[in-house]
Amino acid sequence: MSESGTTAPEPDELEIFDVLPEGSATSLLACRVCGALVPSERGCPRVHWDWHEATNGA
Repeated sequence: MSESGTTAPEPDELEIFDVLPEGSATSLLACRVCGALVPSERGCPRVHWDWHEATNGA
C-alpha cells in the first residue's frame, strides 16, 4: 500500500544521455531527446536536463 502525499523520486538526469566513445579531449554525452552534445563535467548534464524540464516546453 502506498502512502498518500508521497511523490515519485526525481529521475536521474543521466538517463536521457548516451555516453560517446572515448578519444576526445573532454567526455561528451549525447542527449537522446534532442541530439545535443553535452560535456559530462561541471554540472552540464544537469543543466541540460533542467532545460528539457522547463515550463516553456524546451
